[in-house]
Amino acid sequence: MKPLSAILYALLLVGILGPGVALAKPRLGFSVAIATDGFFSATLAEVKVASVHAGSASEKAGLKAGDLIVEVNGLPIKGASGLAMKKVLADVKPGEHLLLKVQRAGEGVMLIDIIAGT
Repeated sequence: MKPLSAILYALLLVGILGPGVALAKPRLGFSVAIATDGFFSATLAEVKVASVHAGSASEKAGLKAGDLIVEVNGLPIKGASGLAMKKVLADVKPGEHLLLKVQRAGEGVMLIDIIAGT
């Protein structure tokens, strides 16, 4: 990714993913850093966990900052629409499962099953 697009992709996707992520935070308890495949693209290239809130459902499930999310509920991240991912996160209701396939440095690929809180 070019440096300029690395800066601007976050600005572009805050409007695309921000509200869905904001809705999901209280129930899921994590935030992400997003990369797209181009300057004006809403197609996801990478989603990395930026932070996990202490005591959250995500922390209890074992999610860690730095985890690279590969799939969300079976939906591959690479090439997915930012809007589709926003919908997946926004649609998680308290008590429902969010299944993440993550790549963790030094540990490989693992499944994280988050049960959304209230």
